[in-house]
Amino acid sequence: MAEIFYSIPDLRILSYGATMAGGVLLWILEGLFPFFSGQKRRGLHARLNLSMAGLNLLILLPSGILMAFILDWSRNLWPGIGMLALHPAAEAILIILIIDLWMYVWHRLNHEAAFLWRFHSVHHSDATLDVTTSWRFHYMEILISELLRLSLFMLMGAGIEHLLLYSLLMTPVIEFHHSNLSIPPALDRLARLVIPTPMMHRLHHSRERSEHDSNYGSMLSLWDRLFGSFLMKESLDGLRLGLDHESDAGKQRLLALLRRPFSP
Repeated sequence: MAEIFYSIPDLRILSYGATMAGGVLLWILEGLFPFFSGQKRRGLHARLNLSMAGLNLLILLPSGILMAFILDWSRNLWPGIGMLALHPAAEAILIILIIDLWMYVWHRLNHEAAFLWRFHSVHHSDATLDVTTSWRFHYMEILISELLRLSLFMLMGAGIEHLLLYSLLMTPVIEFHHSNLSIPPALDRLARLVIPTPMMHRLHHSRERSEHDSNYGSMLSLWDRLFGSFLMKESLDGLRLGLDHESDAGKQRLLALLRRPFSP
């Protein structure tokens, strides 16, 4: 299937390249055209979030290699969606939609299950929302996510090429909606018909629980509309980002963030 789009090595290069290029471009643009003005010490903020991302790569890189072998083996035993004998392009689209639906469900579970929220709240405790926040997750959230989605991929009969293709499409969207880039309101309204936009996701990072328990979508805004979690305000005046009692400067250090979920 992968050859219809690109070879698997090509997809890896494109996916990683899009992540890095999109992140750098958005970081530059949000510095020139910020939505929240007056953000200081951007370099220190980026260093903290990138440090967490670097730790997560110690899980994600070996996990990706292992997942490629397991999925190749499992498809020989259980073809999953392959039993439908769809055209490879249609099969890829269906699998990508199911993966994105799972991402919605997983994100929502991280808010609604107290155990998962302990780890996901590390992401939400960032009071300076920008593109680097899109890479800031506790390593336990990454580990649990990898284990669960492997089971889902095996059940679907997905291949590593589907995951890489989804990552290529989804990661720039996640970087975009976390960014502090100011875009015209009309463009945000148009884009949110398809994808979660910065205005949507800023509400998701609000300190108000009624606001941050909304807008869970990763690549498509469709799921929030279908499942009643879509929330939008045309004005974000007075919006406070982060979490009460968790976004203080003293708690926004690498070791403090890594230890936080294990504290009483």
